Amino acid sequence: MKTIYIDHGTMEGAFGLIFRQEEEVEVLFTGTQMLTENNISMVSEFSRLCGVNFFLEAPEVPFYSVPYLEVFASDGQNGWFAKTQDTSGGPIYFVAPDRRAHLVAEDCLEWYRAMLSDPDWRRKRLPGNWSRLPEDPEGRKNLTEALNLDHVSQPKRKSKPYPLPELFTSRAEAEKKYPIMDIWNVLRSEKTPRFQVRSMMSPQDREGRAIVHYQSWQETYPGLMPESVLAGHTLEQCRKTANDRRFSNSTNTFVALDREDGDRVVGFGTLSYHARDFVSVPEAGEIVALYVLREYQGLGLGRMLMERCLAGLPRPRAALFVLDGNEKAIGFYEHMGFRLTGHALNYETAGGTLRELEMVLEQETT
Repeated sequence: MKTIYIDHGTMEGAFGLIFRQEEEVEVLFTGTQMLTENNISMVSEFSRLCGVNFFLEAPEVPFYSVPYLEVFASDGQNGWFAKTQDTSGGPIYFVAPDRRAHLVAEDCLEWYRAMLSDPDWRRKRLPGNWSRLPEDPEGRKNLTEALNLDHVSQPKRKSKPYPLPELFTSRAEAEKKYPIMDIWNVLRSEKTPRFQVRSMMSPQDREGRAIVHYQSWQETYPGLMPESVLAGHTLEQCRKTANDRRFSNSTNTFVALDREDGDRVVGFGTLSYHARDFVSVPEAGEIVALYVLREYQGLGLGRMLMERCLAGLPRPRAALFVLDGNEKAIGFYEHMGFRLTGHALNYETAGGTLRELEMVLEQETT
């Protein structure tokens, strides 16, 4: 069994499984992530009755975890509550000020029930000296009902106990003991076909996206849009877009890589789960960008990127806008199943009017 340690903080999401030939592999995520809540009244009640302060805003924590932890609350002093990322219901840990982890409960349900039924739960489960919390049976009953705890079944637990996570001051400290890797380096080491489409993750990916964005405009739009508009589309502007995590990140942007050319980014697609307000059809997501360098067109990369984007849209319709006169792109989108709706957007520029045509795809639903 070979263990691959991966820094979860560089991923922004799951990436799938890693397979190695002729050896067993265990993928172990490392690092921390902050979780927040938005129900202010419930957060306040948990703080008052249970002594747990759920985060309304994500703070910075002074530790790095192996394995990975999701930190979601504090004790109101210098301790932290965290859990593993486990879909079957992982354990709850308390991280003391000395960065030692202590098991609090086998799962969230057990922990919630203990907190809400026993005002003295901290003395029994946490290290240190703790005062008794308010009794307030009515308030505890209301919280229990709000969480629907009486109607939730206990998750199936693992047969062997969970190992306690180790906490370090930083990833650099953790790397002295564990061979932690970045996900894109792991993926580069895998044997794959020449072209690969995956989530945009690394600085190299983002720089490649910027270059494709800039170069594709120079290859595609001369004669279709005023020179003044093309001149304003600079590489630096494209870099800002690629590095703006609000609009371009690993959950909404996919890159096409040429594995035989040093993992060069040769195309990308970006989606939006909710279409912009000016889209004319209801319940639509949107393909906001899709570009492939001219020298790589005709190799199926546009289809690969489009299919990856469409798979990420949960809505029944996908919309996009294409520049009027870009017949090659319109033909490609029609081949992918999109249709022109007749709706268009007009933009006034110093060099004239730009017109973008709306196209929509009705996605199959199951």
